[in-house]
Amino acid sequence: MIFTSRYSNPELRSGKYTAVRISLGTPKWNLGYHLDAEMPDLMPFGLLHKFDLYKDFERAYFARLDQKGVQRILSQLQRFESLGKDVVLLCYEDIRKGPDDWCHRRTFAEWWQQRTGEVIPELYDPTPDPTKPRQSPSKRSLEETPPTYQLEQFALF
Repeated sequence: MIFTSRYSNPELRSGKYTAVRISLGTPKWNLGYHLDAEMPDLMPFGLLHKFDLYKDFERAYFARLDQKGVQRILSQLQRFESLGKDVVLLCYEDIRKGPDDWCHRRTFAEWWQQRTGEVIPELYDPTPDPTKPRQSPSKRSLEETPPTYQLEQFALF
């Protein structure tokens, strides 16, 4: 099976996945897992910061993917699947924050579904959803607030 996700998803540390980079850069922090491959055909070279509107990016990225073609992309994905693990296509964004935090990995998944009828889901992420309020108070909010002292003003005359 093929999924998409963000690099910082702790589920990837389980070792159950073939991690494939589709972002322009490689994370500079310790991931806690190994990146097994990269897929330049899905990288948005020159497109990410070129457009102000998502629809314009989507149109240009879809055109690029159409140029690569379903068959070429499918053969790459099948090569990764032949390694015996589920494949996860990775980039940086945490798309759970809201609709303004779109990501090219989900744009690719949408293109793939439109062209093949196959759904590529987002991999389960066990970290707390950033859009939901915390269920328990943070440690900082549990700290006692330091006492405030009333200063007494002395008359000099």
